[in-house]
Amino acid sequence: MNSEKLSKALLFLDPWLAYRYKANEWPGFTVAISHKGKTIFNNSYGYANLERDEKLTPNHIFRIASHSKTFTAVAILQLAEENKIALSDPLTKYLPWLSLHKDKRFQKVTIKQVLAHNAGVIRDGIDSNFWLLSKPFPTAENFQDEILKADLVLSPGKKMKYSNYGFTLLGLVVESASGMSYNDYVIKHIVKPLGLENTGPEYISDIKSKLVTGYSRKDGEQRIPFPVEIDTKVMSAATGFYSTSEDLLIYFQALMEGSGKLLSDESKKLMQKGDVKIPKSSTEKKYGLGVITYQMGKHKLFGHGGGFPGQITTTVCDPKEELIITVLTSCIDGSALSFTKGIVSVLDYFENHYKLHTKLHLEKFEGIFQNIFAVSQITSMGNHLICVFPNVYSPFESTEKLKYIDTTTLKIGATNGFYSEGELVEYVFQENGKAKHINYAGFKMTPDM
Repeated sequence: MNSEKLSKALLFLDPWLAYRYKANEWPGFTVAISHKGKTIFNNSYGYANLERDEKLTPNHIFRIASHSKTFTAVAILQLAEENKIALSDPLTKYLPWLSLHKDKRFQKVTIKQVLAHNAGVIRDGIDSNFWLLSKPFPTAENFQDEILKADLVLSPGKKMKYSNYGFTLLGLVVESASGMSYNDYVIKHIVKPLGLENTGPEYISDIKSKLVTGYSRKDGEQRIPFPVEIDTKVMSAATGFYSTSEDLLIYFQALMEGSGKLLSDESKKLMQKGDVKIPKSSTEKKYGLGVITYQMGKHKLFGHGGGFPGQITTTVCDPKEELIITVLTSCIDGSALSFTKGIVSVLDYFENHYKLHTKLHLEKFEGIFQNIFAVSQITSMGNHLICVFPNVYSPFESTEKLKYIDTTTLKIGATNGFYSEGELVEYVFQENGKAKHINYAGFKMTPDM
């Protein structure tokens, strides 16, 4: 990916994301991007807490929920590299109490099957109302009682079936094989070696002041704030982690082959292979060992998402381009994955269409303009401009090419037959050089403020 074109794409992203913040009516979100190990974008939009009018910043901490599974997979693979476990081992080798299960199929469930969500384990137990915060998350004792009451939902190896309880079992395997608590193990072997100062496996009081408040879906005009002091107890390995956008970029960079960190490249290849197809998925996704693999256009990605009470998050990595994108939202209807796909589409468009080293300087025409009918974002492609519609997740799916005519005038190129091909876009500039308004095919539009 050309770094200059990437820089131009980022200039488009910031006003687009700022506009999307207003259009989505989310409390807040953070978007961060790294390229070749360097953070090139890390911006926040909106509020960390609406009730206190506390502005969101990249330093705020989010609960990253199922991102936790990637940390657990790293822990398991580290122990495998040390020959303390084998991925083909049955869970019962490390959790002897599980051999008492009345469902004898549990005897054959392997560590690898659970890592790939291919073991048939119940998703969140028989009573999963801890997610609604109407009861506490289970303790180790509660969890053991519950798992012994719940038969396997599917036979091991049959198909992919997501399970938080499965990864909770893996957390207990880490404890058994390492002789340490799960939380202590991941802090010692993952968090501290990477210098992740704002990342940990479970809520602690020290982070309370930096935690983002999560909110419910919008019910009428109101969103209900969730408490921040949520302890997932024995389920840390499945959903307990917290982090910042910057720490997530550092962590996922360490998962890239060739980084020399956390795992051998052989283990990373195994982790990111993506052998298990995700049934009825709306996108081309598979599950590896603790990570999801995606195909987005030309990009073969790996990463994970997370859903916590009031927070939806996603991180994707393109090893070929050494590109990492993380999107952290603070409401339960925060479409982090849709945003991520949109960001990928923006970067691709600039990579494929931006013309470098042209004599034209078209930046003064750029901006978001609106009237009561429409909102348009005009951006430079080097030797021409385009108009896109910023109120969608993938703004470049529909574009109008604008040709430079003179210092105040553009001309609309080929477009949909119902639109205004061949007509003019005329600018009225202020003394400071900024657009006062434009006349787009005769329609007056003013800058979005």
